[in-house]
Amino acid sequence: MIPVSAHGLDLDFGRLHHVGIVVDDIEAAAEHFAEVYGLTVSLADESEYRCRIDGMAHTTVQRLGLTVEGPPHIELLRTVPGSSVWQPTPGVHHLGFVVDDLACASAELERRGSPLWMGGLHGDKCPFGTAYHRDRFGVTVELLDRRTEARLAARFFDK
Repeated sequence: MIPVSAHGLDLDFGRLHHVGIVVDDIEAAAEHFAEVYGLTVSLADESEYRCRIDGMAHTTVQRLGLTVEGPPHIELLRTVPGSSVWQPTPGVHHLGFVVDDLACASAELERRGSPLWMGGLHGDKCPFGTAYHRDRFGVTVELLDRRTEARLAARFFDK
């Protein structure tokens, strides 16, 4: 959790929710994580996701997976052709943290020099559910609100 208090924003890496990795072949990646690391990846069906990337509204079809083991979890995200967000990068794509107040935490990261890159979109509200921030060194942090964390848990673990 990244608590936001009177003292500002505190990253608690001991409470890391997930490490996100974008892959071209999500089924092969899930098999790889099982064979090499002994981790079970629960794969979800495709779903539509509305978001704002670099200030522009987008609707994309995404498929993701989450390790049963965790937290922290490994989150696999399938490449989305033409997207500036869901493209494979060497190593880790992003670090995901759960926050109590998404708008406040997102604003604080922006104030500290890690601008909002992509955020979930609901009507005109952005960020909604999730917010991805990227700093000048290319580190991407995803903030998830508690409802989004609960939806992920229900989608992957309450089957």
